[in-house]
Amino acid sequence: MNPTVLPPPLDALVLELVQQRYGYSALGRSDDHPWLFPGKAGGQPISSRQLMCKLTAMGIRARPTRNTTLMELSAELPAVVLSRLLGLHISAAEKLAKESASTRAAYAAELSRRKATAGSYR
Repeated sequence: MNPTVLPPPLDALVLELVQQRYGYSALGRSDDHPWLFPGKAGGQPISSRQLMCKLTAMGIRARPTRNTTLMELSAELPAVVLSRLLGLHISAAEKLAKESASTRAAYAAELSRRKATAGSYR
């Protein structure tokens, strides 16, 4: 795994969360797990549904932000890449790509421009 750099104050909050998290095992609570948000089933992360419920209870509307992020990503990446990176079904990724007016040709053109620009600094 590669570490993720988080900006302040989010970095301190996540480190605090890591110190306070606990999961469940057959014998009760456990802190021996890799998840930032452990679920109630031993060794499993929290479900997306349960996380959404917890965020909603705190007044955080995650669905609009998630949808906006997916649309932005689908405009920048081909559907097959988006599908593999996020675990989406390919038809869902293709639908997002179509809705964001994204095409593979635009992605390929952008990649070639990036490479040409990067090569000019040598």
